[in-house]
Amino acid sequence: MPWQQTNPLEEPPSAERAFAATAYDALGPAFEHPVRADESLVGQRIDHFQICELLGEGGMGAVYLAQDLSLARTVAIKVLRRELASDQRLVERLVMEAQAQASLQHPSVVTIYYIGSFQGAPYFAMEYVPGATLADHIQREGPLPWGEALEYIIQTTRALAAAHARGMVHRDIKPSNLLLGAIPAGAQANAIKVADFGVAALAGTAEGGFVGTPYYAAPEQIAGEGPSMGGDVYALAITFHELLTGRVPFQAESLWGMLQLHREAPRPEIPAEDAPWRLRHLIAEMMDPDPQKRPGSYQDLLARLESLRPKPRVAGGLVPRATALAVDVMLFAPVGPIAAEALGLSQRAAAQICLLLFGAYYVVSHRWWGKTVGKRLLGLRIVGTTRPVRVPNLLLRFAVEFWGPLVALAIIGLQWGAAVNLESVHAGASASLWDRSTGALLRTLLVPNLMVAIPWLAGFLFALFDHDRQAPHDRAAHTRVIYEIHERNQATDSARS
Repeated sequence: MPWQQTNPLEEPPSAERAFAATAYDALGPAFEHPVRADESLVGQRIDHFQICELLGEGGMGAVYLAQDLSLARTVAIKVLRRELASDQRLVERLVMEAQAQASLQHPSVVTIYYIGSFQGAPYFAMEYVPGATLADHIQREGPLPWGEALEYIIQTTRALAAAHARGMVHRDIKPSNLLLGAIPAGAQANAIKVADFGVAALAGTAEGGFVGTPYYAAPEQIAGEGPSMGGDVYALAITFHELLTGRVPFQAESLWGMLQLHREAPRPEIPAEDAPWRLRHLIAEMMDPDPQKRPGSYQDLLARLESLRPKPRVAGGLVPRATALAVDVMLFAPVGPIAAEALGLSQRAAAQICLLLFGAYYVVSHRWWGKTVGKRLLGLRIVGTTRPVRVPNLLLRFAVEFWGPLVALAIIGLQWGAAVNLESVHAGASASLWDRSTGALLRTLLVPNLMVAIPWLAGFLFALFDHDRQAPHDRAAHTRVIYEIHERNQATDSARS
């Protein structure tokens, strides 16, 4: 029967909800006792399968490791408990699970090989995945690095997209239903296999009650609304959260309490050190209680997830950064005089105009594209380290990066104004400003500015010794200048298959 609101909930499923503990356990009796020795199929032969050992069991049935004698391969066999074989509804559920998985033929879905009956109990043979579930992995190793967790979620999303293309909704995505297979050639993470389509249903069909796992289910699914893509996206977000933090975000004593939490509780934040801010934002969006605010298609969701893959990066060196800055400054050097002449202003205003325009260019280009023209030519860009790069960050970065030139311009302006005033007072009675001795001019203009330039340059040189090649203005604005190595993704999008 479906979950009841008054039923107390068990602890969140982890390693003990293994491959055999299927989602449709909610439809049948509770798992009260293990398979007895006289009930075990170990050592027996079912059709052309030789049963080798018991892999796991749940309230509805058991899963065995077996040898396919006809094709000489290892398989897993799921068998309904004999005492339940007379319940036609449960038999149909097991058959439907096998048919749902068999119809997908997707690399991230456990493959179904054969379906049959043994002593009146239905069974099906499927691909044997020797690795543990993600729930086992979390319990044993703790939370996953975000890059690894992202790869698992991308693979799972592709499998769900393939199911959705055939009108199916899984309805029970969670770590214990995601199996870790072998690491494919050239890949950094294990292949994921989505298992347990025991409560899969056609999207949009009427639903009489809730089935699934309350810790991962969307509020509309718990409320008994029809299956939809949004429910699987929500469960995927909860799963992602657990992979990163090691725990589910919501826990309550009853299904009603879980429904209230899923509907109204604030979405728990993932620590900044566990995932970048864009990824945390996407997970929160996928976990929105309003299904209309979640990603509207798997194509959009996959594109956003794949864009978040960590790209190979190295810190931008001091020489290319200085070259990029020089390029940008040279681009704007003639802008001030041209703008001053066009506006009918004196050339003394040219420096101020150039500075204002350059500041606007600096902030806008970094905010929109993460790079200026100079950085683009050198293959550089800036990224946020602990938060997104916003306008206040960029204004602070600009002020700290250019405090030396700004102070120098102010000093030169004051000194030049004082010199011109002094020249006008002694006009006709003394030599012009340009006739003064070179030494006096150097002392007047250059010496004070050298006192500013030395610590300013030292700030840039700081990046040579910093581990992340960050100058003081990078630290102040929580940014990094990096080379981002783009690699062509040669993998085809199997979600379209």
